[in-house]
Amino acid sequence: MKKLFVIALAFVTLFSCGDEIEFNSPALQGKKDGNRWKAVVFRATYNEVGKLVITGGDNFETVSLHISALAIGDYPLGIGKNSYAEFLDTQDISYSTNNEPDPDFNFYPPNGLITISRYDTGNNTVSGEFYYSAYSNDGLKTVNFSEGVFFDIPLPIGAGPNVMSCDDAEAQEVIAEALYASTPTTSLDYSANCNAYKQALINKQNACVDTDGSIQAIIDTLFCNDDDGDGILSINEDLDEDGDPTNDNTDGDGFANYLDDDDDNDSLLTVNEDVNANGDVTDDDTDGDGVPNYLDNDDDGDGILTINEDANSDGDVTNDDTDGDGIPDYLDNN
Repeated sequence: MKKLFVIALAFVTLFSCGDEIEFNSPALQGKKDGNRWKAVVFRATYNEVGKLVITGGDNFETVSLHISALAIGDYPLGIGKNSYAEFLDTQDISYSTNNEPDPDFNFYPPNGLITISRYDTGNNTVSGEFYYSAYSNDGLKTVNFSEGVFFDIPLPIGAGPNVMSCDDAEAQEVIAEALYASTPTTSLDYSANCNAYKQALINKQNACVDTDGSIQAIIDTLFCNDDDGDGILSINEDLDEDGDPTNDNTDGDGFANYLDDDDDNDSLLTVNEDVNANGDVTDDDTDGDGVPNYLDNDDDGDGILTINEDANSDGDVTNDDTDGDGIPDYLDNN
C-alpha cells in the first residue's frame, strides 16, 4: 500500500497593496471578486459519504469547499466534477461551481481548482490553495475567488474519510478500463461503462495522488454523457474523429456541437430532426447530400435555408406546408 507523504512547507501569498502574509496559525482567505476576503471562523468536517468539507465565514458570507478525498493533489471544479465549491453571500444567495450560467448572461462555464498541499497526520490538519468561479442557482449572478488559501485547518478527531487504498483503486481501474475499452460508443451500455471508468480513475486519483496530472489528463478525455441532451452522446459529436469533441462546431456559433442543442442553427433542435422517428437523428438526410439533417441548414436542398422556410412566421418551420402535400416546406424541395 502506498502512503501519503507529509510535505512541510510555509504558505506565503500576496494580496492587494503588496502585503505579504505568512501564516503562523490556522487561516482561510483569498480574494473575492478582486477584494481581500478572510474568514474569522472555519472548520473541516466529513459528510455522510466521506467527502472532506472545509467551511469558512466572516460573519456575513460563507465559503465551502467540498473535496472528494483527503489526499495530497489537485481537485478540479466544474460541472460534473467530483469536487465543488459553494459561496453564500450577505443576501443569502447561494453560488456553486455545479450551477450552469444562464446562456443569455454568460457562456463561460464554472471552473476552478482546489489543491491539498499538506496533510499533517501528526497534528491532524490540512492545508492547500483554491480558486474558482461559481454561479447562482438561476445562472444570472457569478462570484470569483482567486489566491485562496486554507492553512492548518483542524480535522475532526475520531472520524475519517472513506479513502480507498491505492492498490485497490488501481485494481478497480484496470477492470473498469477493460470494460470501457470493449464498449462501442454506439452501445447502450457505453455511457454507464464510461462513467464507471471515470469514477475508477477518480478513485485512483484520490487514493494514489495524481502528482503529475496524468490521471486527470485521462479523465478530461472522457465524454461519457449526452451533455446537451440532443439525443447524441457527446463522444459521437466528434465529427473530425480526432478524439476531441470540443473543437467541432458545425454552425460556428461559439458552442461546440456536444454543448449545442441546435447543431446547425436552423431553428430546429437536433433532437427534433429525427424525421423517420427511429430514435437516431444521424441517419436522416432528406436531400441525400451526405449531410444528416441535424447538421444541414438546408434540409431539403432547395436553396432556401431551413430557418427561412417559416412561411407563417410563428417560429416553427414544421407547420408550414405551402402546397398542402403533407410535407412541411423545409423538407419539400418541390
